[in-house]
Amino acid sequence: MLQHLTIKNFAIIEDLTIDFDTGMTVLTGETGAGKSIIIDAVGLLVGGRGSTDFIRYGSDKFDLRGIFYMPDLSEEGRSMLADNDIPFDDAQLMIVRQLDINGKNTIKVNGVSMTVSMLKALGTHIVDIHGQNEHQSLMNTSNHIHLLDHFAKHEIAPKLASYQEAYVTYQTAKKQLDSQNLNEQEAAQRVDLLKFQINEIESANLQVGEDQALISERDQLQNFQKIADALGASNNLLSNADLNIIDLVGQVIGELETIRDFDTTYSDFYEQTTGTYYALQDLASSISDQVDQLHYDPNRLDDIIERLAVYKNLTRKYGDDTEAVLIYLDKAKEELKQIENRESNQQKLKDAVKKAQANALASAEDLSKSRKSATAGLVTAIEGQMQALYMEKAKFRVDMLTLDELGPYGIDDVAFMIATNLGEPFKPLVKVASGGELSRLMLAMKTIFQNASGVTAIIFDEVDTGVSGRVAQAIATKMFEIAIKAQVLCITHLPQVASMADHQLFISKDENSNRTYTNVRLLTNEERIDEVARMLTGSNITAVAKQAAAEQIEEDRQFKANLR
Repeated sequence: MLQHLTIKNFAIIEDLTIDFDTGMTVLTGETGAGKSIIIDAVGLLVGGRGSTDFIRYGSDKFDLRGIFYMPDLSEEGRSMLADNDIPFDDAQLMIVRQLDINGKNTIKVNGVSMTVSMLKALGTHIVDIHGQNEHQSLMNTSNHIHLLDHFAKHEIAPKLASYQEAYVTYQTAKKQLDSQNLNEQEAAQRVDLLKFQINEIESANLQVGEDQALISERDQLQNFQKIADALGASNNLLSNADLNIIDLVGQVIGELETIRDFDTTYSDFYEQTTGTYYALQDLASSISDQVDQLHYDPNRLDDIIERLAVYKNLTRKYGDDTEAVLIYLDKAKEELKQIENRESNQQKLKDAVKKAQANALASAEDLSKSRKSATAGLVTAIEGQMQALYMEKAKFRVDMLTLDELGPYGIDDVAFMIATNLGEPFKPLVKVASGGELSRLMLAMKTIFQNASGVTAIIFDEVDTGVSGRVAQAIATKMFEIAIKAQVLCITHLPQVASMADHQLFISKDENSNRTYTNVRLLTNEERIDEVARMLTGSNITAVAKQAAAEQIEEDRQFKANLR
């Protein structure tokens, strides 16, 4: 539900803060005061299209903030939050949206930046907005199959899951077959390329680790003189010079030997020096051997450079290192084998596709049978709601056509049809011409499908336009029934709808210093009576109108108490 809304520099609104509650809340007030602007602001907070035209004159940006409490957020909505690392520990969403005069959007959800498209996708799980010309979610034929499935979800959901598993298997097999369906010229070209690549790699006789060993040997040959000079000098200093290190250490040993028996400290010095002496002798011997083994072969250096060039060429073509090149070799051999045996493989794949298609088709037909069984119950439910809204002559129908090919949701094409008057043909929902009929039809469907989207806040923007009298009362009742399970916000000019609400916000505008300002306040019970009376009679509130308003509000209060 929407708990809190802050609007700054948006259209004619300079700075407005509204707190919302559960149940049914109506927004009333004079035309042009800014009621629909408030709904527009909520729409932008859930991904609506922004425009610099919304920025209040004289300001450089608008700033919208909403706090939504979503303990029952759908699994898909929760996944979107998790995928974008958006925290949701307290079941609250703090959405901020700003747009500056240069058209730059700034959007944050619980402090994490989002794009407009991401916010729009998330917004479908937060708020459902219905305006006079915005019944797309229910009127859009592509959604009807999902609404039918939700209506009979206990029977259909497991069959839909079973079908979709079979459908994925079928699509995977089909994709594998398609990838094998190369024409002869393409196959021949691919075979030639693979054979060349395989021969190029195999003829190189690559060995894992060889390139690193060659690099080490190359570095030694390229620095031969430096290495020879350093080893020779080291050998000379250790043992060959007239005053060499080993002889000097030997002299130290001789001196320490004369005092070793006087104290353990001197004895330790003697032992350490003796160990160092023998270690230096071993080191000198190793360096001397290494000097004897030094041999510079310019031909060997050329061979190494040439061999490393082979490694560099192959890793550039087939992988980052030797292991990757050898893995590519294995894959190339396997692909060559598959192509050369493609006739046999293609037949196996064709058989697999045929089997998977048959399984998916059988599952789709079973799913379709369940859908057809569910249509009667849906028709009864929708027509019952329409009758409650005084559309007694209206008839509802679910048309199901069989698709030529399997799709993600089966083989069914579902479309809701309506005949609003006796003797008229059935038409698609979008063909309903009367605004009043469309509003009632939408409410009837919303009552049945209100849980399908998982949203807990539903906004009606003057959907009661074009109706009055008993129809208006029926619409008010239906809105309240929806509000029992979800927060409902409604802009209305009908006193019947206003009196049915749990809360009433009055929107007004003031003019000051040649500027217009929008204000909002929560009406007390007495103020509600005056406002409903105004809606009944116009600007002149009579005692009779106030009495009628008070009676209507009290009657609706008792009705709601019994319904809850």
